[in-house]
Amino acid sequence: AGGPQMSSAACTLLATLATTAAMQTGQRPSPPLRAASPRASMLTNVGAGIFAVSGALAWVAPGQSLANYGLATDASALVTMRAVGCWRICGAAVLLAGTHGPSHAAGVSLVAAALTTLVSVANWDVLSRPLGNQIPGVVLLSILGKLTLGGRVGPRWAAGVYLLLGGLIWAAPTSTIQDVYEIQKPVSDVGRSMLSLSGGALVSTGVFLAGLVRGIALPQCLALTFATDAALALKWALLEVSSLGGAKVGGFLWAISSLAVAALSLA
Repeated sequence: AGGPQMSSAACTLLATLATTAAMQTGQRPSPPLRAASPRASMLTNVGAGIFAVSGALAWVAPGQSLANYGLATDASALVTMRAVGCWRICGAAVLLAGTHGPSHAAGVSLVAAALTTLVSVANWDVLSRPLGNQIPGVVLLSILGKLTLGGRVGPRWAAGVYLLLGGLIWAAPTSTIQDVYEIQKPVSDVGRSMLSLSGGALVSTGVFLAGLVRGIALPQCLALTFATDAALALKWALLEVSSLGGAKVGGFLWAISSLAVAALSLA
C-alpha cells in the first residue's frame, strides 16, 4: 500500500503547488525584463549546447555514455541514463528561454518538463513504471506552464518545482523508485546512481530559474547553474563511482568542464 500512497502524494504535491501558485498570482511581480547582451546570449548558447549535446548522447547512446564512465550496462542503467539525458536536454531549453526573462523561462520550463515526462513514458515502460504516476504530472505541469506563460502565475513556482522534485530524486533515488515511480522490476546500483544524477539535472536547472527570479544577471545565473552542476558531478565522482566499479576520471572531466563554463560566465 506504501507505493500508491506515495505516488498519490507526489501528484498531490504538484497539484498543491499549482493551486497555491494560482491563488497567489500577482502578489510578487517578477523583475523587469532586461534584454540579454550579446555576451550573455553567447554564454547561454554555450551552456545550452553543453547540456543539449551531453543529454542527446545519453539519450541516443546510453550504453556508450555508461561505458565512458567505466560503468556496467544493464536494463535499468540504460533507462535511467536516458532519464539523465532527457532532463539535460530539457535544461538546455530552459537556459535558452532565460534570454527572454524569468517569466518566459519559468513557463517554458514547466511546459518542457511536461513534454519531457511525456516523451519518457516509453523509456520507463522498460521497467514497467505505471502510467498512472506519469500522466497526471504531464497534465499538471502543462496547466501550470500555460498559466505562467500567460502571466497568471509567478515564475518563482517553476523554480520551486524543479528544486523540490529534483532534490528529492537526487537525495533519495531508492525511495523514488519504490514509492513514487512504483517500479517493481529490479534496479541496479548503477541505475539508482543514474536516477540520482537525473535529479541533479533538475536541481541545476532549478538554480538557474531561481537566479532569474531573484533578478540576478543572466551570466551570473549561468555561473550558478554550472557551479551546481560541477559540484554534483564532483560529489558523484568522489563518493559513488568507485563503489560502482567505474573510473573517476569521467566525473572529474565533467566537473572541470562545468567549472570552466561557470568561470567563463563570471569573467
